[in-house]
Amino acid sequence: MRTWALRSANIVAAYYERFPAPLVVLHVQSAEGNGVGGGRTTNDSGLRIHVNVGREATAAILANDWVLVHEMVHLALPEVGRRHNWLAEGLATYVEGVARAQFGNRDIADVWAEDRHSMPMGLPREGEGGMDQTPTWGRTYWGGALFCLQADIAIREQTHNRVGLQTALQGILKQTGGYGFERDIEDVLRIGDAATGTHVLDDLYLEIKTTPRPTNLDLLWSRLGVPMDPTTQPFDDLAPLAAIRIAITAAHQP
Repeated sequence: MRTWALRSANIVAAYYERFPAPLVVLHVQSAEGNGVGGGRTTNDSGLRIHVNVGREATAAILANDWVLVHEMVHLALPEVGRRHNWLAEGLATYVEGVARAQFGNRDIADVWAEDRHSMPMGLPREGEGGMDQTPTWGRTYWGGALFCLQADIAIREQTHNRVGLQTALQGILKQTGGYGFERDIEDVLRIGDAATGTHVLDDLYLEIKTTPRPTNLDLLWSRLGVPMDPTTQPFDDLAPLAAIRIAITAAHQP
């Protein structure tokens, strides 16, 4: 259990170049089964992460767990309000895969396979509004994750692949202190933009906050060089955005 917690913390610390909180209480609830169940991060009386873990969970199962990494990522973003929960959950969903791949804890092909399979759930459906207006599960988690991927790509395009969303998120953590504090979403995004020298986050948010923004995912995957099934088919490293795809999950050097 200690190894699992430390590994998860080290994955998040490597992504942000430091662990996002000076102190957080990890409350592990014993449960039936052999897996890691739901998690929840709160700040009611100090930062706490609640996670349910099956009594029959093995070291191998814990080594492949994503839940605790997801919850620890929440620590790096200040509280931006329930209406913007898509940003908090979308970031945790997106960063979990990227951070674990960078750390060598998850296969890169598996990360892109999940994104390709799940991000369609984040697309707006008929009658839905913008991200601030549509608190459904799909838009919250995978619509938020799609926002992060699009921001990551746009930042890298504008900076010639020098920096990406990771640099923006590091800047946000440094300037705001993370989940123990409250900030307006506009301030948070502007801080992230300042860290990358772009206006990507602010501009993208203005596009999607009250207006549904359809995305041609097939075109996006093609430009990134992501095949239909990345776990069995090769990536296209000659695709227009292949270098950006590779840089996103490459091991980050602090």
